[in-house]
Parts: sequence; structure tokens; C-alpha cells
Amino acid sequence: MFKEKIYPYLLVFLQLASLIYLLSSAPAIANDYSGILIEAAGIFLGIVAIYTIRIGNFNITPTPKTNGQLVTTGPYSVVRHPMYLAQLVALLPLVFDYFSWMRLGVFVLLIIVLLLKIVYEEKRLHQQFPDYKAYVLRTKRMLPYLY
Repeated sequence: MFKEKIYPYLLVFLQLASLIYLLSSAPAIANDYSGILIEAAGIFLGIVAIYTIRIGNFNITPTPKTNGQLVTTGPYSVVRHPMYLAQLVALLPLVFDYFSWMRLGVFVLLIIVLLLKIVYEEKRLHQQFPDYKAYVLRTKRMLPYLY
């Protein structure tokens, strides 16, 4: 019961709480051009990922939609979870530009939560899509060519 009903919502809650804290505890725009460029790249990647997957196929919980389709184009042709990567890329300069140990801790918590979401989601994607195994073999989870 917990793993199927409560766990995905707990992960989403922790993810959103982390995002809200990181965006509200300091300015939401990096304080130098390189940080702004990295932040913008993360936001752009997120927008492209959402556009590619289409809103109707998108689910905020790590549970694939019953009638969902496996998307393997656009940024999904390189990494399987570009929206998670986009969040981390966009937030990274904010954590370092407005550093505190608390903000770093929340950022690390966000990384852990996203990794847990990936494990949970991929188990279900394997069950739902027969082609997912081949897709896993040719892509990385979140970091191109690394992980």
C-alpha cells in the first residue's frame, strides 16, 4: 500500500518543498552572467523536455500514465529524465551564488529525491513498455554519457 499509494506523493512533496525552499530562500536569478547562462540552459532544457513529452503524457508523480506513450526523441534521445536534469542545472548556480549549508543540504536532498523517483519510475516503465529495455541500453538516466 505505502509503496504504491503514498510513496510517489511523498517524493513529489519532498521535491516541490525543496524547489520552493531553494527558490524562496534567496534571489531566483543568479548574480553573474555565467550563472544566468547555466540557469537559462536548465530552464530551456525543461521547456524542451515538456514540449517533447507533451502535457497529456506528463505526470507529476513518478507513475507512468496508463495510456501514456514512451517518448525517445528530443532530449529523451540522450537522457531518460531530462526534466529532472533541467531542475538540477537551473538550481545549481543559485545554490552556489547564494550559498548556505542549509541550501546545499536541500539541494542534496533534491538530488536524492530525484534519484529515488527515477528508480521508482523506471521500474514501472519497464513493466508498461516492452521497448523500454532497448531504450535503457542506448541512453543514460540523467547525465549524458555518464549516468
